[in-house]
Amino acid sequence: MANSQLNRKRRTLWSQSGPSPRLIFGAAIIAIVGVLGMTPKEFFGIPLAWPFAALWGAIGWGRAGLSLRPMILLVIFGLMQDIISNAPLGCFALINLLVYGLSAGIAEQTDGMRDTLVAFAGPAVLLVAAFLLVWGFASITSDHLVRAWPLLTSFINTGLIYAFASRMFDLGRRPGEAPGGN
Repeated sequence: MANSQLNRKRRTLWSQSGPSPRLIFGAAIIAIVGVLGMTPKEFFGIPLAWPFAALWGAIGWGRAGLSLRPMILLVIFGLMQDIISNAPLGCFALINLLVYGLSAGIAEQTDGMRDTLVAFAGPAVLLVAAFLLVWGFASITSDHLVRAWPLLTSFINTGLIYAFASRMFDLGRRPGEAPGGN
């Protein structure tokens, strides 16, 4: 009897929650990081590379497949980021949606595999694509090639944080799928 209880997997509150609470929690984390990003970002006079938090949601939420609620949140976060960074309205919303779609496509092509290679390579490819999109939009709208290093440091920071916090943006299953279907 005691042996069978030890063999059972411990169920956490996170593993028992459905996609909606996970989506709300992830959106709250993105919103908090976004609001904190509006404050001065210097530490003893050294400028800090602030992460593109909405990309955490775009990459993580896309692994569950395409769904309307994450898309709406990503558009809202993108428009907020456009306003904060003085970018043309819609640039970050479009980037968020493109990364979300690419993430869903990778998840579909790998058939939901969650092995180490896919879990590492997929987000890395998506971050490189997002970096190129942001750098391209910034260069096009400013009529000159912008410096890549400040953007690259923000993307490295985004990737490192996502590597440790990726479970917060995992919706757990595909939209419409019954619990325990994966």
